[in-house]
Amino acid sequence: MDMEVKTALDKFYECFENPEKDDVFFDYDGLRYQLSCCGYIFTERTEDCEDEQEYGFDEHGKELAEAILDSIVNQNRDKTIREILSELPPEAIWLG
Repeated sequence: MDMEVKTALDKFYECFENPEKDDVFFDYDGLRYQLSCCGYIFTERTEDCEDEQEYGFDEHGKELAEAILDSIVNQNRDKTIREILSELPPEAIWLG
C-alpha cells in the first residue's frame, strides 16, 4: 500500500508496516522520543540527554502501533503520541 506521506503520523505507520525498520525518533517540546517496533517508548530530555523514561507494551503488530499512538507520555501529560505526530511534518522524524 503506497500512501502519500503528509504528516509524521503517516511516516510512523510506514515504519511499523516495514519489517526492515525498528524505530521512529523525533523531538518535541524538549523531549526526544524513540518509538520502538519492539514494544517500547523511550523519552529523554534533549538538553542534557538525562531523565530517561521507558514505557513498555505487551501488544504486537497493529495493536502495538495503536497502543503506542494512544499513549500520553509528553511532559505536560496532555497529548497522545498520535496528536503530536499529527502536528509534525514528516521530515521532523527519522527512522532507525
